[in-house]
Amino acid sequence: MTNPARPSDPELAELLSDFPTRDHPSENAVMDEEEAGRVLSLAEIAGIPVVVDGGWAVDALLGWQTREHSDLDLAINQQYLRRFLNILRRLDYQYLPRGDKWAAKFVLENGCGHQVDLHTFVRNSKGQIVGGVEYPGDSLTGQGKIAGANVSCIHPEWLVDFHLGYDFDHEDYQDVFYICNLFKLKLPAEYEEYALSLYEGLAPGKRQVPGRFSVRVPQNPADYLAFTNILDKKHSESISSELQAKILMMLEGVEPPQLAKLDDYRKIGLRSGVILVEEQRVIGACELVCPLAVKTKDPGSNNWAIRQITLQKRAEYSSLFMALVRKAIGEAFRAGADNVEVLPLDDITQPRPALPTRYDTADIGYASFYARAGFTRLEPVPGSRWICEKNSD
Repeated sequence: MTNPARPSDPELAELLSDFPTRDHPSENAVMDEEEAGRVLSLAEIAGIPVVVDGGWAVDALLGWQTREHSDLDLAINQQYLRRFLNILRRLDYQYLPRGDKWAAKFVLENGCGHQVDLHTFVRNSKGQIVGGVEYPGDSLTGQGKIAGANVSCIHPEWLVDFHLGYDFDHEDYQDVFYICNLFKLKLPAEYEEYALSLYEGLAPGKRQVPGRFSVRVPQNPADYLAFTNILDKKHSESISSELQAKILMMLEGVEPPQLAKLDDYRKIGLRSGVILVEEQRVIGACELVCPLAVKTKDPGSNNWAIRQITLQKRAEYSSLFMALVRKAIGEAFRAGADNVEVLPLDDITQPRPALPTRYDTADIGYASFYARAGFTRLEPVPGSRWICEKNSD
């Protein structure tokens, strides 16, 4: 029986075979500047290139420590990992169990409560990152200072991008505000709204997608009309009586209509997808198709694919884009999908602007955001499709 305190991933378990497990992890882990500087200095002396990510990357770019950090996030090429682990083992770092299921991301902690969170990646012969934690394009090209020493860190624009697409708190807001202020970057839309709420006297807290927004499968003919209007960029005011009757007849077999599935529309020959609703107005849509005639890991599996996404006037809101994507994944699985696939607008291995003005450009979206939603590359080659499997988180 596998020891639950050890990594469940065989590759990670073998990699950390010489590391004892931290049976009693620190309740208040703090990675101070002195320890962060020591770890980075030893890596440099050993000729091991590492790139600082996370909160310490923010402070590295600023050149001074703005707050306490629980850990030091480091991106490292897998080819240097064993050498770096030998250094950390000699510094009394031990494996910290956190339900790790992936060899590319794990945490080590020493007896003083210092934590190092390692994110490993794989480069191909052209230097492109095609495996592990797939950092986009030129995101690893930032330069900063920690403890007075020059360090490599995440590029400022990409560090702002990495703060998008999920609920954030006041600490995240301060990180993004500092970076945008120093590097003269535009504050992302959700962060602008948060700043306005602070200006209006609201207490700092967690920023989530506001309750006025919801995502659902179309529940009536009017929903379906809005769905197709947005996808086709048209403004039809009604649908044919025949099509309306077809939808209503299908919905009669679904009780209540809120339980309608993507497959219910597909089976009657109509387009399938989910809509983004702001109060009573449909402002976005994600279309999915099935079956998908492409090469997959399991040719006999039931695959759905994201065909297009559009947010109209809300296209700069990464949180709404991600809400659409995540709901589309959930609805595809509810309709019986084994996998959901997508071919993003960009190839994540190639440089591109880190902060596009629209997240649904070309009505599909960017690979880095799909990665945040749980998609992984289908094949380890540039330009690969991305896949989200049902048993993945």
